[in-house]
Amino acid sequence: MVLRIGSLNHAKGFIINKLWHQHQIGEKHLPVRFLAYGYPPRHRHMISEALSELRHEGVVSVRKKKTGRGSQDHVSLEPSRLDQVRGLMNAFRETVGLPRIGRDFKTLLPP
Repeated sequence: MVLRIGSLNHAKGFIINKLWHQHQIGEKHLPVRFLAYGYPPRHRHMISEALSELRHEGVVSVRKKKTGRGSQDHVSLEPSRLDQVRGLMNAFRETVGLPRIGRDFKTLLPP
């Protein structure tokens, strides 16, 4: 499955891939405002929509965390839902030319 840049599923795959690549799983978290970095500027509005849908599906959790500048929303992947979203992440990775991820989330599969 190849995703179209700017579609909702492409943005969801981008978020899942970014959180997985940066090891933001479980108790590790990333500020929500950093999620859109690296996504094409003219489609960045899709990130907030994709995040709210992923949050509704229970794939990611968003919590308020204290920082040096007050408190902000931070996001992390739910480890129990990782197997269910591997297909979406691999579809995103295929679209951008990255190798797919294996079932163990450690091996890279050939294209």
